[in-house]
Amino acid sequence: MTRLKTAGALVGAALMTTLVALGAGTAANADDRLKGKKVVFVPIAMGITLTEGWSRRMAEQAELFGIDYEVRDAAFDMKAMSELFAAAINEKPDLLIAHNPTVQLLARQIKKAEDNGVKVMQINLSSVQNSTAFVGASWERIGREVAEDIVEQCGEGSGKSGKVAIVPGQLTAADSVIMNEAAFAVFEQHPEIEVVSNQASDWEPEKARQITATVLQQHPDLCAVFGHWGVHTIGAGNAVKDAGRQDDVLVYATGGGNRLICDNMEQGVIDRYWSYNADGQGRDAATMMRAILQGAEPKDGEMLTIDSPLIVITEENYSPSMCWDMPS
Repeated sequence: MTRLKTAGALVGAALMTTLVALGAGTAANADDRLKGKKVVFVPIAMGITLTEGWSRRMAEQAELFGIDYEVRDAAFDMKAMSELFAAAINEKPDLLIAHNPTVQLLARQIKKAEDNGVKVMQINLSSVQNSTAFVGASWERIGREVAEDIVEQCGEGSGKSGKVAIVPGQLTAADSVIMNEAAFAVFEQHPEIEVVSNQASDWEPEKARQITATVLQQHPDLCAVFGHWGVHTIGAGNAVKDAGRQDDVLVYATGGGNRLICDNMEQGVIDRYWSYNADGQGRDAATMMRAILQGAEPKDGEMLTIDSPLIVITEENYSPSMCWDMPS
């Protein structure tokens, strides 16, 4: 089944109205409001296409408008990330950008920042704590749509076993929590679907490969693998390919849609991919950054939100142009 879907609204009407009211389209006004503002981005890790892509676009806008933009790399160290975030709050930047590794890790600090007048934008992975803004994918939608497709491909009337292996990055990461909840809600309506494994890879392709290889040995009639991030799902897809099962087992993945993904789709390692386009997310994050620095405010109890458009890439609709390249 070929499906091409986009988010219903790229930018909420309220945010668009705010941008117009603030005169965001007038360069001189924007320069006056933005020059010298301080922004700190604390990612889980740099050196991966997601964070590099986001940061590139935000840094471009920062340079253009005279914003003091700084990245503090946690390098996959959760203790260091918490410490970096706490230190940034104490410096009272105009905007603090959080890339949450789990739904809980930065929750108290995000609240502390907002209570102390430091606006926080969360990017792609949300905390249980609301903040001024969120830019990123709709994980509920992705989880639901992937599960519905798995039901169609592996469920009643398909002639398949209905067995599914899920490979999250981390079970407590926002994307994994929300996608699993949405997927299991669909599967509960289809008792012929059996989730035979739900083991986290810690975002490591080799660990995802080992997990999937073991599942294939235990369940040679496996129908589908649902990996929560394309990069580590490449490991799962290679396990399927190494076992000679690529014609029988569908490999699903999600992610930012960089060139590596298209290369692996061409090689038959990944079959179906829900792309939220990290390059586009970077542009959206830069837009939101500028809006907040110019005074955009959410309604009480809400967040300013930009939902990332989604493209479902399959063998039937695949084109190399569906993926993006980092500049060399």
